[in-house]
Amino acid sequence: MKRYAIILIALFCLTINAAPAQTPFEVNNTGSQAQKKIVAADEPQTQTQNGETKELRGFFKILKGVLDILKAVVDGIIPSANAAEIDEMPIGKMPAANQTTTTGTRLTYGDVKNTELGKQTAGSITPTATGSKAPAAVSPDPATGKAVTTGSAKFKEWFKNACDAHCDDWEFPEVTNKYGEKITREDYMRAIIWIESRGVHMSAKGKLTKSWAGAQGFMQLMPNTARGLKIDAKDGAQNLKGGAKYLTEIFNSGAVSKKSGAEKLIMAACAYNLGPFSKSMKMSWNDFKSSRKMPTETRGYGLKLKMCLGLELTADERKLVQDWLVTPGHTVDSLIEENYANTKGIGR
Repeated sequence: MKRYAIILIALFCLTINAAPAQTPFEVNNTGSQAQKKIVAADEPQTQTQNGETKELRGFFKILKGVLDILKAVVDGIIPSANAAEIDEMPIGKMPAANQTTTTGTRLTYGDVKNTELGKQTAGSITPTATGSKAPAAVSPDPATGKAVTTGSAKFKEWFKNACDAHCDDWEFPEVTNKYGEKITREDYMRAIIWIESRGVHMSAKGKLTKSWAGAQGFMQLMPNTARGLKIDAKDGAQNLKGGAKYLTEIFNSGAVSKKSGAEKLIMAACAYNLGPFSKSMKMSWNDFKSSRKMPTETRGYGLKLKMCLGLELTADERKLVQDWLVTPGHTVDSLIEENYANTKGIGR
């Protein structure tokens, strides 16, 4: 909002100073889609029949230019300076649709501007290219200070105990990713941890990782969910066990349990984010990702899951990733590699 205020003040001053100078402006929309430029325009030096002066007409042109710039800001053509203000917020628990907060990317949840997407066939969600070289796993940085992270000395033990306690109970489909690797239950746990908290349970200052909605820790469990699972979400080891137990409910009951293959993996992640008993879980992934009635956050969650597990993105999914998730200086492919490599390194 600070940047918007500065823009408004600057343009207001420009309006005051420019009118006496008799330099009318207009918005030129013929250039790059990435931004709009204000350019000088020739203005007739005659007066209208009703006595309107060229200064007055110039003023209204300036005002039109101001309104066009503000519209460009709102539409995202001119990016907001506040885009990184919540960069530390866990990825998996961003505001739901119709909220105006943005991630540290170009995405503004609830303000999706993509055109209606063509539906893909059910088979399009399965990997389409196998055998290519997978990005090398990236090991987490060691935890420092009071931090509790995937780089903590005890994390591997906690992770193993959580998986041993619950992951074998999942009704988990057999899926091979685009690199020719079989996706395991442990891989799935790693993906959820990375999406939810980027592997940070507690900061170096001892602050528990929390979302805007109050979800906590490695796997971003809501307090009520944690109580239902009979675990303490503030404890790193218990948080992992609670998340694994919650995924058992998702994979084994409700609409997700009736799905198969890669679609089951993707919709289970959407259920983890939106709730396993939402009626929308009956939808296919192809319908879900294309539906503007579904929260952008949750649709983005499914896309992140595919990247983390090395599942091939379809053409329309790459467009969504580009529109919603790619930050300046990155590409869809670099984001895919980053998510996959960091997920792969958790708990190794």
